[in-house]
Amino acid sequence: MHIVLMTDGNETSGDLAEAAQVAGVENLTIDVVPLGHKERTAEVSVVSLSSPAHAQLNQPIELRAVLDSTVDQNASLALDRDGVVIKTVSAHLMVGRNSVVLNDELGSTGFHKYRVQVSAPKDGDNRNNTGLSFVDVRGKARFLVLQQNIARTELATALRRNGLDVDVAGAGGVPARPEEFQNYDAVLFNDFNASSITEAQMKLVQSAVRDSGIGFAMIGGENSFLPGGYYGTPIAEALPVDLNIRQRKSFPSTSVCIIVDASGSMAMQEDGIPKLRLAGKAAEETIKMMSPLDRVGLAGSADGIEFVVKMQPLTDKAAAIDQCQRLAFGGGGIYIRPSMQRAQEVLGQEPSKVRHLILMADGNDSDEQEGAISIALQMRANHITTTVVAIGDGKDVRFLRMLAAAGGGRFYLANRAAQLPAIVTQDTSIISRSAIEEGRFFPKLSPGEEILNGIDATPALGAYCLTDSRPLARVGMRTGKDDPLLATWQYGLGTSLAFTSDAQARWASDWVGWNSFGTFWSQAVRTISRRATKNKYDTVIKYEGGKGVVEVRAFDSFGNALNASDAKVKVTDAKGAVSDLALSEVAPGVYTSSFDATTVGTYIATVTEADSSGGFRTSSSGFSLPYPAEYRDYHTNTANLQRVVDLADGRMLRGPADALHKIKNVGSSITEMWLTLLLFAACLLPLDIAVRRIALPIDEIVRKAIAALRRRKPLAQVQVVGRLSAAKVRVQEARLPADTKAVKTTEQPPAPSANPRTKSTGLTAKELLDLKRKNRK
Repeated sequence: MHIVLMTDGNETSGDLAEAAQVAGVENLTIDVVPLGHKERTAEVSVVSLSSPAHAQLNQPIELRAVLDSTVDQNASLALDRDGVVIKTVSAHLMVGRNSVVLNDELGSTGFHKYRVQVSAPKDGDNRNNTGLSFVDVRGKARFLVLQQNIARTELATALRRNGLDVDVAGAGGVPARPEEFQNYDAVLFNDFNASSITEAQMKLVQSAVRDSGIGFAMIGGENSFLPGGYYGTPIAEALPVDLNIRQRKSFPSTSVCIIVDASGSMAMQEDGIPKLRLAGKAAEETIKMMSPLDRVGLAGSADGIEFVVKMQPLTDKAAAIDQCQRLAFGGGGIYIRPSMQRAQEVLGQEPSKVRHLILMADGNDSDEQEGAISIALQMRANHITTTVVAIGDGKDVRFLRMLAAAGGGRFYLANRAAQLPAIVTQDTSIISRSAIEEGRFFPKLSPGEEILNGIDATPALGAYCLTDSRPLARVGMRTGKDDPLLATWQYGLGTSLAFTSDAQARWASDWVGWNSFGTFWSQAVRTISRRATKNKYDTVIKYEGGKGVVEVRAFDSFGNALNASDAKVKVTDAKGAVSDLALSEVAPGVYTSSFDATTVGTYIATVTEADSSGGFRTSSSGFSLPYPAEYRDYHTNTANLQRVVDLADGRMLRGPADALHKIKNVGSSITEMWLTLLLFAACLLPLDIAVRRIALPIDEIVRKAIAALRRRKPLAQVQVVGRLSAAKVRVQEARLPADTKAVKTTEQPPAPSANPRTKSTGLTAKELLDLKRKNRK
């Protein structure tokens, strides 16, 4: 066999020499056609940007940029930290590898991202002009508080007064990249609505807690837990409380009718998913959260109003969810008045105590508005409420807002269709009164709870979000009805906390003025905060030949090697997938492992060790692949190609004709048998079908065959006996005198074969046979 390989010899993944060695053992010849820059084409690239993985606060650090250039020229390097350019330097680049040292000093703790960008007058491809690196500065703990209304400062002020470093942000301040979460030891959702965060960001929060040990807390309010639209989200999975409370509590039965804009505009895709499918998903999540006694209907409104899920009790949720998937596109826009009339007709016949319409309409294409508001008022008078969700901003949003006000429901503006599931479940739980328990109560404290150190009693609270505790969660405080108020649990490497009342003056007005308010919350935040490893691990993660290499150095302050056999390493790749690595000791105190790294993006490695309290201590570091590996090396790797030729007994080819040279191991041809075997199988197929399909009475056939053989044997005996008797008569006649023969001939005696008698018995042959048959029977 003969293989011709055309390559530059630069490995982006795998081991080329190893593959060539295997080919050589299998008698495969590999010839190589070298590719790459044969001429001195002008090209500049950033090979790497290295920095210390960890640094001290206000200490100078050194970053080293390694550049490659094919020509002598001057270049400019711009260095930015966390997205802000901090310096620009000039450098003269020689042919080959160049090293440029850049200095900086970090004045704040956190996980800092450095980027270097090179620009040169002679450069063929600027896709490889970026280098990335990370520096982790440990120091004072830092926390991120996300809340719907950033003007409410009760919680942030209390934490800062107790010596904590707190950043407060609204909907636009949610981190969008995994490395941004590494800046914080815990993230707090303080009355923060699910519609303000994308599902991708929720998954980043979930991964940061589970895989990097960052703490997480959700604090109640109208925008948290079930009323905040978190049912069925990745955030809900991380919580120590269960939001599926309509399945166990006694609530008034509820009938919800959902009518969705099914016009052509809903066929537009968002993140690869049609908007109408996201609306259908919102209905599915609503069905999941409601109880079997509730009733739900789903219709699409376009040229007509078609119910894909007729109003029905949710005794079979799986069937109802399957029906939701039949929601299909129509023509025109959503017709508001006909939709309201149809909803009034359907809900007017419902027996439930709570009846509710959710209308999802295009904010820029809502037709037939006249008369819709008067129908909403009639429905409201008949105790049927209407909530309106405007999908996208537009000219009809004002009317839709008025329609919701007339219907006594809520109005939501969904700038992205991905917000629909959170909005619809949030509205359903509020309208069915299954989300918030109102009324003053004094919390019940559990003894031995770490968060409650020094706290024996608390003021009253005004309300809380209804939840149920999970089996493995630790409940430190309960409400007057024994629902969970404060709960924590270990979620992966991190600790998650839920406080179902709020931390603002609305439900916790007595708490805000309580002298232990700051103490309680500072202790709660410190409890869930990410804890550093006891051993001072120096973790370095870097890119080498298509792989990420993790190196862990474990030494004490005196330089003595530490045993890191109990340490575990988790790597979160650029796609968010998590893998566990096994460390191998390569030298005293030095442990390494590797993983595949071919996707552009950030990779986070977290070293963990078990804590005596049952939790984990973590230390993280990362690296980023700024561009695909094939743009990194553009020179021909002649040494690697020569190694392939030597291992696989090949040649370096210089022209097309060289590929036709004779090779040592010609190999042998193989005759394929598949066609012959296929024809043979085709011939056997009718016989196989006949054997399987035709039922033959085998036992009956055998019995009849045996009986036939038995009948043929006596007949043959009769014929033999007859022939013997006739022969005997002929012999006797031959022995008689001539005159006797004449007499005998004249008398014409009967033929001996007609009625032969034996000499001994005087019976005919037929009589003998009949007698024999009787004896056998």
